[in-house]
Amino acid sequence: MVELEVEGRVVGTTLGLENSESLTAALPVFRVIDGIFVAFFTLELLLRIYLERSEFLHDYLNWWDAVLVFAGLVDVVLSLLQAESWLDNAVVRLTRGLKALRAFRMMRSFRLFRGLRVLVKACQCFLPSLFWSMVLLGVLMSMGALMLGHLLQDFLSDPLQDLEDRQWVWTRYGTAQRAMYTLYEITFSGSWPSNARPVVEKVSQTFVIFFVLYVTLIVFAVIRVISAVFLKDTLEAAQSDAEQLVVERMHKRAAYIEQLEGVFRAIDVTGTGMIGEERLSEILVNPRVKAYFQTIDLDLHEGTALFHLLANGEGEVTLDEFISGILRCKGPARAIDQVALHADLKHIEAKLDKIAAHVLDDPLQPVSARCLRAESLKAFRVDASLEVTKLFSR
Repeated sequence: MVELEVEGRVVGTTLGLENSESLTAALPVFRVIDGIFVAFFTLELLLRIYLERSEFLHDYLNWWDAVLVFAGLVDVVLSLLQAESWLDNAVVRLTRGLKALRAFRMMRSFRLFRGLRVLVKACQCFLPSLFWSMVLLGVLMSMGALMLGHLLQDFLSDPLQDLEDRQWVWTRYGTAQRAMYTLYEITFSGSWPSNARPVVEKVSQTFVIFFVLYVTLIVFAVIRVISAVFLKDTLEAAQSDAEQLVVERMHKRAAYIEQLEGVFRAIDVTGTGMIGEERLSEILVNPRVKAYFQTIDLDLHEGTALFHLLANGEGEVTLDEFISGILRCKGPARAIDQVALHADLKHIEAKLDKIAAHVLDDPLQPVSARCLRAESLKAFRVDASLEVTKLFSR
């Protein structure tokens, strides 16, 4: 940026628009600094190729870095051949223009900033839509340019028309390339009145039909549909950012745990860090407490059941037990616990079946004893099933 500013002022001095002759001596300094940066970039690229090996080729940004380094090397080599007039060659200007695109290397650090990361990902997502929208607009603009160009050929060839008007029309619609570029300006720049009104006033009023249809259908309708598609792709990219979703869920979980800590401290009036069954049941009877729990996505009806779910058999509930238990009562965790309990029930039933089979098949025991034990096991198994069923129904 600074180099271009200095070089532009030097050129302005030669054109008589600036008085910055003292800056001419600074140009070689920029050449040296640029060569140093190119050397560092080259060493960095070679080191990354050596360390990453074949993985280097899998990232398109690495290819972009390689192109930039190559352009920098070409610029340095051609600058050394200044005596042979290589400096003014178009290749040198092209390589310097490519070096200006080094800012794209900053894309590697965009992942550290959520807003930039979302924008870059959105740009990547709408590239296919951009390509096909430009194909569609290219076809429509080509059709309009060909139609308008052919319709204006008679006016351009008519010697009776004003020469200045014919020159103006030819400048904008005289060839396919000129008509195409003018339609591009009409479509995207919003300058269609300045390109349409002279044709309508100087050539024919019938061209109003063409410009009204083109502006209405293409400039107004199609462009807005394309903008809506871009907006949809951008929103989908922002919502499908997996890394950001994980971060947001972690923040929500941390905020929820902080709320639960506040609830625990409000219940623990003694300040011992423990909550008893009586205190918890007393609190949950309060309608305001129930309403607050519902605001944090918890629907709790019975304090005794909640206490037995939270406690670990010691008669009191600690802060960690309170938080972990509440989290288990909420959302998908509850469904997972139900599936786990169902699986445990199946394991218990399988073990009971093995025990029953072993007891019934023991030839050393009397038949009456075996029948009695089988009935006992059956009753135990039914009781266990009922207990689990009650637990699921809560």
